[in-house]
Amino acid sequence: MSQSTAAVGPDWRAFDLFEFARHARSGAGEIALGDLPRIVNELADEVSESVRQSGAAVHWTAHGEQREVTGGKPELHLHVTLRTTLWLECQRCLSPYEQPLDVSASYLIVASEDEADEIPLEDDEQDPIVGSKQFDLYELIEEEILLSLPLVPKHEVCPDVHESLVTGQAGEIEVEHPEPGEEKRDDNPFAALAALKRDVPPKNDA
Repeated sequence: MSQSTAAVGPDWRAFDLFEFARHARSGAGEIALGDLPRIVNELADEVSESVRQSGAAVHWTAHGEQREVTGGKPELHLHVTLRTTLWLECQRCLSPYEQPLDVSASYLIVASEDEADEIPLEDDEQDPIVGSKQFDLYELIEEEILLSLPLVPKHEVCPDVHESLVTGQAGEIEVEHPEPGEEKRDDNPFAALAALKRDVPPKNDA
């Protein structure tokens, strides 16, 4: 079960984000991975069901901040840290492996999508989120974890090679070798051009 502690109360799926930031409040807690369905779907098949039943969790902290702006209205910010370990499927050997995640993220809280669209995309320190009086922190945390996952999950060094990638009685990796005389043809664009010219009939000037 997910747990949390903060002055605003335990319901982090529906709290006033504006008030949280305006009064520089903070909170910390754990979210059971089983409560984050999109994360569970990313886990290796062998462990996804056991994760739902286990105590695996995301450890998080959050605190709000109001910054004074010269000549303008104060800015509201949210700062979040996340720490967890996920079991993903290595795309090289197809076996599960542990992927630690340690994430720090900061957001500029805005009142509408239109206001968020006005934030320059190249401004890395101004990652906007639309605030709400019924803000869902768990959804934000889930989204941040998904964005932090590696594009190609894999071991640094695979412990073994999956049987679908090897052939032969001894399990050797089968490598296809080109026919004699073709080694350089596929890799040399000039050789391919010469071959193409040989196949073109001579031009008739008559």
